[in-house]
Formats: sequence, structure tokens, C-alpha cells
Amino acid sequence: MPNRSNLQRPLEFCECLLKKPPLTPEEKKALKAEKKAEKKRLLIEKKKQLKRDVLGRELKYGDITIKRHAKDWRQMLIKIALPKMKEDLEFAWHNFERVIDCKNFIISLLKDEIRDAEEQYMMNVRNHIEHVEKLIDMFHVRLEELQQDNDTQLMKLQHKSEEEAEEIKLTAGEEETYLKTMVYMLEVARKEQKQNVRADYYSKLEEEETKYNQIVQRLRAILEKELQNVWKNTMRFLDTYNSQIKERKKEHNELKTQDDSLQILLCTQIEKIRKVLDYLKTLKQKYNDSQKLLGKKKDFDQIVILTVNYNGTIEHLEKLKEKGEHILHVAAVCRKLETQEEKITPFPLCPIKDLTNMDETKEYVESLDLFWQRVAQVDASRYAINEEREFLKTENEILKMKLHQYCQCVSCPSTGNSLKRSGKYITEGVFEQQKYDKQNVNQFTSQAYDAEIDE
Repeated sequence: MPNRSNLQRPLEFCECLLKKPPLTPEEKKALKAEKKAEKKRLLIEKKKQLKRDVLGRELKYGDITIKRHAKDWRQMLIKIALPKMKEDLEFAWHNFERVIDCKNFIISLLKDEIRDAEEQYMMNVRNHIEHVEKLIDMFHVRLEELQQDNDTQLMKLQHKSEEEAEEIKLTAGEEETYLKTMVYMLEVARKEQKQNVRADYYSKLEEEETKYNQIVQRLRAILEKELQNVWKNTMRFLDTYNSQIKERKKEHNELKTQDDSLQILLCTQIEKIRKVLDYLKTLKQKYNDSQKLLGKKKDFDQIVILTVNYNGTIEHLEKLKEKGEHILHVAAVCRKLETQEEKITPFPLCPIKDLTNMDETKEYVESLDLFWQRVAQVDASRYAINEEREFLKTENEILKMKLHQYCQCVSCPSTGNSLKRSGKYITEGVFEQQKYDKQNVNQFTSQAYDAEIDE
């Protein structure tokens, strides 16, 4: 047996846990207020429930009374309305019987009328049958008469057809013999015609063959003559070509010699420039050495002279460069303005003088005569073409005006009456000539520069 004290200990512990902590006076007041509010709420709910029960009871009693009064009202209305309904039904029944009697009377009358109509219809049918039988008898009689007439006509037609067939046979035999004779005669004529045509054809073939042979012989002779002429012309052309080539070769050799002389001149000029540059370098080196050794002041006068000479040489070289570029540009423009013949023969036939002496400026001017002749020729042709274009424009306007006057057309534009050929046209050749005039021809000379180099 367990000890009782040991069992009571956990119970006491649980009671201690279940015990609430003591409340404050404010909490106690709040609990009292809550309890009072709960009691008030319960009282209000009880009053509301009592009112609900009373109202539900009254609604039930009201439904019961409404149903009872509705039954009483229905029974009262039935008692009042039944005698009237019986009277109405009796009246309707009597009316219905009267209507049925009327309909039966009408039906009996209609049956009597139908019976009379059937009797009349049967009488009409009998009369119609009698008339139809009479018509059938008449039709049979007429058919017999027509059959007899038809038989007689058939006999007559058979006799006539037999006679006509015999006549046709006789005529057909005669025509057949005639046709056979005609066919025989046609075959004979065809054979004769065929022989004649064949003979004519062979004779024509022989004639044409002879003509063809004659034509071939003539053509052969003509072609041989033409071939000989062509051969002679080609040989003559080759001779002239060789002679011209010789002349051209001579001209080419002359031009080559001139070009070689110019190349030599350029080489000499370049060599002189190189010598001048070497001389300048030596002078500079000497000047630097003298300054290092002596330690004297720079000679500003000598430096000024050197710079002046250096600037002069550079300006002269730049001018030469500009002249060369201008010459190349003029040559390109001249090439554009050349005609086909001038492109084939680019150099003049007259001999060109040697250009070894660069001092003579007149030779350079004479070498450009051909160029300016070409420019003038092209400019003149262009001027003439432009003038002709203006003339054609004015002529076209005059033609339009005449057409306008002839047609009396309002939409055609009006034109002038006078022909004018005026106006000056400027071409590329004019501009190039102006540029060339601005250039100084004496710039081609380099005598002063050569003298300076020689010094």
C-alpha cells in the first residue's frame, strides 16, 4: 500500500497551480461591472424572447382564422351562385337542341337536292352516250370510204412509178455510155498534154542550164578582174605604207635625238645643282670649323648672303616646277581637243628645230603654234555649231507659230518673228589661252641661273 502522504503531495501541487493570483481593487471593480452588464443583457434577451413567442402565437392563430373564414365564404358563395348556374345551363341546353334540329333539317334538304342532281346527271350521261355512239358509227363509215379512195389512188401511183422507173433506167444507160466515152477521151487528152508539158519542161531546163553556165563564166571573169585589181591596190598600198613608214621613222629618229639632247641638258642641270649643294655643304662645314677653332662671332653678312642665294634658288626651282605642271596640263587639254586625224598623226610634218639652246624663247613659242591652231579650229567649229543650234531653235518657233495660225489653236504658245545669229560662246580653249597669256614666256630661260652656277 502506498503512503497516503505521498499521494496528497501532487494534489496540493495541482491546487497551488490552479489557484489564481490575487486581484487588485480596480480589477475587482471591472469584474463587478462586467457581471452587472451580463445580467442586464440576459434580462433583455429574455424579454425579447417572450415577445417573439407571443408574436409567433398570434401569427398561428391569425392563419387558422383566415382559413376558417375562407371556407365559410366559399360555401356561402356556392349557395348563392348554384341556382343561377342551373338556369344558365338549362338555357344553353335548350339552345343547343334547337341548333341541332335546324342542322338536321338543313341536312335533309341537302340530301333531297343531291338526289335530284344525281337523277339529272344520269339522264345527261345517257344522252351523251347515245351521241357518242352515233359519232362512232359515222366515223366508221367515213373511214371505210377513205380506205376505198386510198386503195384506188395507190394503184394509180404504182402504175405511174413503174412507168417512170423504166424511163429512168433507159436514160441512165444512155448517160452511162456517154460518160464512159467522155472519160476515155479525157484520158487520151491528158496523156497527150502530159507528153507536151514534159517536152517543154526539159527544153526549158536545158535553156536555163546553158544560161546559168554563161552567167557563171561571166561572173568568174568579173571576179578574176576584181581580184587582180584588189591585188594591185594592196601592193600599191603596201608600197605607199612602207614609204610613209620610212618618213615617220625619220621623224621619230629626229624627235628621239631631240629628246636625248633634252635629257642630256636636264642631266647637266641636275649635276650643276648637285655641285652647288656640295659646295654649300663644304662652305657650311668650313664655317663651322672656323667657328670652333677661332671662337669668333658669327659673320651675319655672310649668313644673309647665303640665305638670299638659297631662297632665290628655291624660288627659281618652284617656278620651274609650276611651268612643268602647266605644260602637262596644256598637253592634256590639247589631247582632248585633238581630232581623229591629229591623233593618228600627233606630230607636224614640218621639221622641228633642236631645242638644245634653252636661251632662245622664240623656239618654244613656235612649237606651240600647232596647238593654238587646233584650239582655234575646235573653238570655231563649236561656235558655228552653237550658232546653228540657235538658228534651228528660232526656225522651229516660227514653224510652231505658223501651225498655230493655221489651226487657230489657243493652247499653242506664241513665238517671235525674227531670226538672230548673235552671241559669243566661251570654250575651254579660250580659258586655256587666257591662262597661257598670263604666263611669262621668258621664264623658260635660265641664263642668269647658269651664270650664277658658273661663278
